[in-house]
Amino acid sequence: MASFDYDLAIIGAGSGGLTAARLGRFFAKRVALIDKDHLGGDCLNYGCVPSKALIKASRVAHEAATARRWGLSAQRDPTDLGAVNARVHQAITDIGKLDSAEVLSELGPDVLLGGATFRDPHTLRVGDRDITAKYILIASGSRPAVPDIDGLAEAGYLTNEDVFDLSKLPSRLAVIGGGPIGVELAQALHRLGSAVTIVQRGAHLIPRDDGDMIDILERQFVDEGIDVRINTHPTAVRRTGGDLLLTLGADPLRVDAILCAVGRVPNVEGLGLDAAGVTTNDRGIRVNDLLQTSQSHVYAVGDVAGGPAFTHYAGHQAAHAVRNIFVPIRAAFSPGHLPWVTFTDPEIAHVGRTEAQVRASGDTCEVIRFPYSHNERAVTEADTVGLMKFLIDGKRRLIGAHIAGHCAGEMINELTLAMNNDLTVDAIIGSIHAYPTYSFAIPIALYDYVLTHNPSAAAKVGRFLSRLT
Repeated sequence: MASFDYDLAIIGAGSGGLTAARLGRFFAKRVALIDKDHLGGDCLNYGCVPSKALIKASRVAHEAATARRWGLSAQRDPTDLGAVNARVHQAITDIGKLDSAEVLSELGPDVLLGGATFRDPHTLRVGDRDITAKYILIASGSRPAVPDIDGLAEAGYLTNEDVFDLSKLPSRLAVIGGGPIGVELAQALHRLGSAVTIVQRGAHLIPRDDGDMIDILERQFVDEGIDVRINTHPTAVRRTGGDLLLTLGADPLRVDAILCAVGRVPNVEGLGLDAAGVTTNDRGIRVNDLLQTSQSHVYAVGDVAGGPAFTHYAGHQAAHAVRNIFVPIRAAFSPGHLPWVTFTDPEIAHVGRTEAQVRASGDTCEVIRFPYSHNERAVTEADTVGLMKFLIDGKRRLIGAHIAGHCAGEMINELTLAMNNDLTVDAIIGSIHAYPTYSFAIPIALYDYVLTHNPSAAAKVGRFLSRLT
């Protein structure tokens, strides 16, 4: 039998790679975790962690500027973006300590820095040496896509990989792309003091969300003074003096900086996949339902395998891949219902299908809407912009849940759990929720369905028996 240096070599130390390394050691296997120069991947260094730290700072600035809604004096101070980003990097450092090379090495995996390139199906070149592995998991992630706009490269632009290094706030900022990354950073930088224009190719911001939630976010952006230009695509960029001039049809836009947020590109270059016999497609590395590539001993997960670009999705896939590698009974990957959150203010969270998707499929459902103005915790906190929306099938189960509002990202997890376990609305209502919390509004909203729209058999019997008393 062939002898290998490692049972499992993992390329990429983001969410997927870190999860795989920990689980590999749980199975008492020899594991190598490989990355180019640092651990944590895009999420820790350029994505989830820094963006949420920046968003928090922007929310504090916004609350100070709008403090009269709590009976306090409003304060509007100039933003020192260098100081804000220093705190952002401190958050990266603090969270990075939880998965540092030292911590992981104590758990057992060998942490190897220097990147990895296949030399053959079982051999990787790491730095200046070769290692071999029986199984290999590719979790190399993705990077920002850059739109093909004439003159953009020469003029210069920002992405999520360098916006957190800015020391000075751009006075005028154009954000190309109205997806989650674009709208989050646009609102955050606007609240910190930039005059922001979002340039969106499509007809709406965050187009994969439910229409009612999109309307709420777009109205909020208008109310805050963010300039949103839909159905618009820059055709050219040129530098004129100290300004950048974007050609937008007959309406040019003059700004100080451009932030590109138009999607992600899988990191497949430089891996030497041809030497391994691993095939790719236009979404990245092609995998089967077991998460195997065209080489059965090589697996791929997360962004590089074309999945939804979420940290929690990559980690879930990685855990499943490692179980398939080391547990003899393999299983197809089936993630169930996937929650996602856009961390604007209001937050936009959803799981399951949108109302438009349900209607387009020819299915029917009950639609329950519950405004945040009826959420008592939201009223106490003066955060009443928002809506909860539930889509319920004929078996009294949720087939979609959508929330726009404060703490939406926290509440969506309960609804995801309910959907993944086929719980009925009656089960949700039957579980006591603490008061006063934002999530207390979930059963309150569903009571309207249970008592008015579609009472359960037990409720109908109870109502009939009540007439006898």
